[in-house]
Amino acid sequence: MKSYKIFIDSATLLCEGNLVDTSRIYRYAIENGHKVSNNPSEADFIIINSCGFIKSREEESVNLFKKYNLLKKEKASIIMYGCLIKINKNLVDSLDVYAVDLNEGKKFDKLFYNKVKFEDIKPYCDSKTRDKLGIEKNIIQTNKYPCFFITKLMSPFLKKVRLNYKRIVDTSSYKDKILVEISRGCASNCNYCAIKKARGKVNSRSIKEIITDIEYLYDPKKQLFLVADDCSCYGLDIKTNLIDLLYKINEKYPDLLIELDNINPYWLVRHSDEYVKLFKDVKINHVVIPVQSGSNKVLKNMNRQYDIKEVIEVVDQIKKVSPDTFISSHFIMGYPGESTIDFIKSLLCAMHFDLPIFLKYSEHAGSTSSSLFHKKSAYTTELRYNISQSFINFSIFYKLLTFANNKRKVIS
Repeated sequence: MKSYKIFIDSATLLCEGNLVDTSRIYRYAIENGHKVSNNPSEADFIIINSCGFIKSREEESVNLFKKYNLLKKEKASIIMYGCLIKINKNLVDSLDVYAVDLNEGKKFDKLFYNKVKFEDIKPYCDSKTRDKLGIEKNIIQTNKYPCFFITKLMSPFLKKVRLNYKRIVDTSSYKDKILVEISRGCASNCNYCAIKKARGKVNSRSIKEIITDIEYLYDPKKQLFLVADDCSCYGLDIKTNLIDLLYKINEKYPDLLIELDNINPYWLVRHSDEYVKLFKDVKINHVVIPVQSGSNKVLKNMNRQYDIKEVIEVVDQIKKVSPDTFISSHFIMGYPGESTIDFIKSLLCAMHFDLPIFLKYSEHAGSTSSSLFHKKSAYTTELRYNISQSFINFSIFYKLLTFANNKRKVIS
C-alpha cells in the first residue's frame, strides 16, 4: 500500500480519552509508514477526532470539518472519527466525511494498513507523541476561567496561594505525565449523558496489559494518569476492580504518583472503606469525582444513584487520610427541574472539593433528560453560571489558602 500524508486534529483535548485516541491515530499512521503533516492543505487525508459530550463540542467538530473542507486539496478526503459518529449520526451523515466510530478500526486498515493493524496500537499517550501532535501542555488555561480571578489577584502577595495555584495549573497540564487507558464504556445509565451511546458498556483491559504499558512508558520523573470513561467501573467485565489494579501498580512502582479519571460516587460510596484505605496506602495525587449536583432530588432526576451526604462523608474521609490528594468535581447547572434551592445545595457541596467545575446543562436529542419537564431557560442557566463563578472564586481561594503542604513534590 502506498504512503500518504495525513493531517490530524481533535475537537477537544480536555477529554483524556480523546487525547489517547488522537495519540493512537498518530502512532498508527507512523508505524504504517505514512507521514503526519502539519499542513492540512498538503494532506491526502484529514482525520478529525470528534466529540459529542456537549453541544459546543459537536459544534467544534462540525466547525473543524468546515474549516478543513475549505483548506484541503481537491482530491483529499476527510475522515471523522470518535464519539460523535454514534451520538449524532444524522449530523455526521450530513457532512461529506468518511465516518469511523470507536469500534471500527478496520475501516482505517482498509485505507492505511501496511504493517500494523489499528487494533494492535496500544491505547496510551506518551510525551513524545503529545509533543509531535503539538498539543498544548496546559490544556485548561486558567487565565480564561473567571473562577480563578481572586486567586490570580492575590497570588503575588500570598506565597501559599501562589504555590497551590501553580499546582492547579500543573494538575491541568499533560506535561510530565503518561496517560494509559484502562477501560472504555460505562456501567451507569445517567439520563443526560450520551457517552455510553458512543462508547458502550464497560470494556476493561487486563491488569497485565496495563502494567506492560506502564513498564514501557515508565519514567520516575513522570506521573501516571489512568484514563477511562469511569475508572470506578474498571474490571466489572473481567472479574477484577480498580482497587486491585492500583495495588498491583503500587506494588511494582511504590513511588509513582497516580491520577484517576472519573470516579463515580455510586461506587465510591458502595465501597467506601476500601476506597478510603486505598487513598491512605497509594500515592494518588489527583482524582476527579463528578457528583453533578448537591441535591438528591436532581440526582434522582439524573438517575445518579447515590445520596450526596454519603458522598461528602467519604470525600471528607479521603481528605483526612490523604491530605495531599487534590480532589476535583463536576456540577451541572440548569438541569430540568433544578430549583434555586437545588442550585444553592450544589454551591455548598462544591466547597468540599479543591476544584469544583460548574458546567451548563447540554441537551442531547433522544436522551431521557430531553423529555423532562420544567426545563430551565437560557437566561436562568446563564445567571446561575455567573453566580457559581463568583461563589467558586471565594471557595477556590480559601481552599488554596488552607490546602495541606504538598509532600509529594508536585509543586516546584
